[in-house]
Amino acid sequence: MSRGLSTETAPAGPDDTALPTDQRLILAAERLFAERGIDAVSLRAVMSAAGANVASVHYHFGSKDALVEALLEQRGGQVSQRRSELLDSIEASGDATARTLAEAFVRPVAEQIAAGGTAWVTIVAGIIGSRHPALSRITDGFAPQARRFTSLLGAIYPDVPARTIRFRLTQAMSLTFQALGDLEGLRDMLALSGTRLSPDEVLEELIDLVTAILAGPPDR
Repeated sequence: MSRGLSTETAPAGPDDTALPTDQRLILAAERLFAERGIDAVSLRAVMSAAGANVASVHYHFGSKDALVEALLEQRGGQVSQRRSELLDSIEASGDATARTLAEAFVRPVAEQIAAGGTAWVTIVAGIIGSRHPALSRITDGFAPQARRFTSLLGAIYPDVPARTIRFRLTQAMSLTFQALGDLEGLRDMLALSGTRLSPDEVLEELIDLVTAILAGPPDR
């Protein structure tokens, strides 16, 4: 679980014009939604940015809501799959600690940034922060992982109620997306206080913070 976070070295993707129409629409929507917010972007703007027509949008998605759902699911599914792989490895090795679980929680999101998915992370952060109606799609997609994290954390900390673990997981999710969704803004704020961190250093600090959120019984 040592993959780093580097926005500078994200692999170059294929020319958008060479992609299937549905992928061009999703990528265009990612860029526009991240820049302006979901509600401020029309389907017409997405079509124009993707070089597509009305018929293609309705053929592939049917509506803007369906486009948003497909956009969230595409990278969200990759995050879920990666988390499942990491949790499988943790369970197989018997190495379940707050730290290894925090890494399994945070790193799959960071890996999306390294793979060119910064806009997607920014969109999810905005949805969580604004309680946008699309939030239900995110929470539904996270539910299977949440149950696994809750079970593993409950085994490590049997004195911590399940509701407390679930609360901590929701806070960890919000923190992870807010921090990584505006990584450069966060680094700029730190620089104002004289603290200069590389993207990889921010990631390690974030994992440390999520570890602290997940670890131990409440001190009360």
